[in-house]
Amino acid sequence: MKIAKYLFIFNIVVFLGSCGTDKTEESIKFFKRGNYKLKDKEYQEAIHWFDESIKQNPKFADAYNNRGLANQKFDKLDDALKDFDKAIELDKKYWEAYYNRSEALAQRGDFQNALTDLEKIAIPFKDSSFYYVSRGNIKTQLQNLSGATADFEKAIQLNPKNAEAYTNHGVIYFENKEYNLAKKDFLKAIEINSAQDFALNNVAYILAEEKKFEEALKYVDAALKINPTQPYYINNKGMILLNLGKLDIAKELIEKSIRLDDKNYLAYQNLGHYFELKGDKSKANENFEKAKNLE
Repeated sequence: MKIAKYLFIFNIVVFLGSCGTDKTEESIKFFKRGNYKLKDKEYQEAIHWFDESIKQNPKFADAYNNRGLANQKFDKLDDALKDFDKAIELDKKYWEAYYNRSEALAQRGDFQNALTDLEKIAIPFKDSSFYYVSRGNIKTQLQNLSGATADFEKAIQLNPKNAEAYTNHGVIYFENKEYNLAKKDFLKAIEINSAQDFALNNVAYILAEEKKFEEALKYVDAALKINPTQPYYINNKGMILLNLGKLDIAKELIEKSIRLDDKNYLAYQNLGHYFELKGDKSKANENFEKAKNLE
């Protein structure tokens, strides 16, 4: 599930101390350059300029925070966490750095410590809808589904236009196979933001469960238009096409999904169904066994 990101680009805190005014001005200049590169998704360049900013002013908490965001985007999670730690060390009330560290911890799979960071900033973020979405996401990963549901509902109360809150609230219904309630949430998310590809794909899955395959195909195609290389969406389309009798195209998509993610048991399950429909029991059972081992 998606976690909202906080990027505080022009929140410049100037630390004078022993650095001197010239060095402080240089630090801010380099910091701004880093921010522009960060916004342009040129993460290596952004890291370079934040490095230069920190050299001029080693107590510039914002530079550490934003370098952490660039490192995180550049898949350097350990470096990102060190940067967020340093930003917090320099400013114990740097709530946004706690938020960003929580996201990095969650990305690494350390959900308990991610939740601990979010709990520390509950008061300053008490009116933030996206804060509750993020906390709900973490609670979902920790299997605290009642707590997650309460957080998503609080997010919706604070901002009825928060599409992610509806999507993630729907996920809990979806996991419990309460598909009618899940579909209602997903459709609301799509109504608010038609680019909610995760919600589009899940609506497609539910429609397929309802045997409405032609309608399901429209939703999964919409999801793939937004995110064409998402393996779960590709596999879902393959499953729908299997049910529409378009076996060879379905097989191509399912195999493509497996190439992108060979740990998705549903893809092997669908490939097994393909071979079953083709009358090849040996290959069908082989893929069903792979699916069972991965489930």
